[in-house]
Amino acid sequence: DIFKRVSIEKENINKNLVDVNIFIEEKPTGDFQIGLSFGSLNGAAFVTGLREKNIGGTGRNVNLSVNTSSNNTTYSLGVVEPYVFDKKLDMLYGLDYIERDYSTASSYKTNQFNANFGFKYSIIENMNHSITLSYDLTEYIITNSSTVASSVDKLSGNNAKFTLNNRISYNKLNSFIRPTSGYSMSLLNNISPVSNDKDGFIKNTILLKKLLPVRENIISLQSKIGNITSLQNESINPDDKFSLGGKWLRGFDSYGAGPRNSKTSYIGGNNIAVAKVDFIKPLNKNSDSPIDFILFTDAGFVWDNKIAPNNNKESLRASYGTGLRIYSPIGPIGFTWAFPIESESYDIERMFLFSIGNLNWLIKN
Repeated sequence: DIFKRVSIEKENINKNLVDVNIFIEEKPTGDFQIGLSFGSLNGAAFVTGLREKNIGGTGRNVNLSVNTSSNNTTYSLGVVEPYVFDKKLDMLYGLDYIERDYSTASSYKTNQFNANFGFKYSIIENMNHSITLSYDLTEYIITNSSTVASSVDKLSGNNAKFTLNNRISYNKLNSFIRPTSGYSMSLLNNISPVSNDKDGFIKNTILLKKLLPVRENIISLQSKIGNITSLQNESINPDDKFSLGGKWLRGFDSYGAGPRNSKTSYIGGNNIAVAKVDFIKPLNKNSDSPIDFILFTDAGFVWDNKIAPNNNKESLRASYGTGLRIYSPIGPIGFTWAFPIESESYDIERMFLFSIGNLNWLIKN
């Protein structure tokens, strides 16, 4: 991905000699990006990054980025070495430092250092497989000892774990930003053996998306199915479990639906099944800033805990609503009004969602 065009021409000199002329047109391989976004779920976020796709003329890809918001901050360095061992195989390695604030939902914070190494390759056209080994050193900081889950309280301090991550993805969507047809599938598998927190697990997640054009409209179908199982038949850490709410269940806050001990102690579940159905009607699809009108309904479950939380009804949560999505020059802008139709008294609802981002300034070299 460093040349825009390559052509080869042969010019006969005589019966025995040929000149081979190779013409190439390069394209920019480096960029510096600054972005801003704002959403009612995560607040304001600032994103900046530096990426170079051809370090030293080797095709090595280096990506350095910072993504910070009120509840999450990530510093990331990722490197891709293409065609290692002279094969169609990419080698991946990198470092991340992540600060997450779960104090509002679960009464604790985490500071995490992550180092990862692995490989990625194409199985067939549009299908990729990546396998990475990651090492995580996580510091758990309890913000309210009277409401935090007991499974988190015992982790207070530093905890280390290794995780083997597999991801198989198949993407046939016709666009990354505003797809109108096609489908995508992803299978994520995470295996963490026994570590110093004695909480090894196997976690599997399936993500499906299908877009169906209906005359000038679009029906979007999305689903998420997941399971996590302890290797020691112990209680799974809440931040490794599945949560329900936010973008995957509109009408509820992030960590808003599902098992919890209290308002500030979300527990989640070992299993999840959630589906989203959107009817999308383009209002001015031929414009440079198209607008989509959306009608939707969401429904999902999270269930199964070894130790039953105080509020643990494993019932269906569901909602319906409407929204607008504007693809403006400064980035996509979304408005969503959602209304829960199946909920529990202890769930935290959020009927209006708003997001805008990224506002990008890009400098290429």
